[in-house]
Amino acid sequence: MSKVNNDDITVTQHPFDGLKDGDERLAKAKIARQINSLLKERGLKQREAAELLEITQPEVSQLSNGRLSGFTFDRLYRCLYALDMDVEIILKKHVPTSNMPAGIQVVQI
Repeated sequence: MSKVNNDDITVTQHPFDGLKDGDERLAKAKIARQINSLLKERGLKQREAAELLEITQPEVSQLSNGRLSGFTFDRLYRCLYALDMDVEIILKKHVPTSNMPAGIQVVQI
């Protein structure tokens, strides 16, 4: 992510800015990165990961290469559950600041 400063206005940009559903794409990418990190920590090969995550080996490959169009948030959450991760979703009312719209955020603890 990069920040652009124009006349005392700071805008945070990410690789999906300007694309349809950019915030959702960024959130999925962050979740996928966490899943891939957990798989790497366990030293799992793609076939082993596929069995654990209950997805196919080609889907593990897609996940590891950031090709996430076939993955819903629900499928990504199920992968996290299989890796013994808790998923906490917090809903809050959007407070408009400058011209920033409501969005989706993924925070890793």
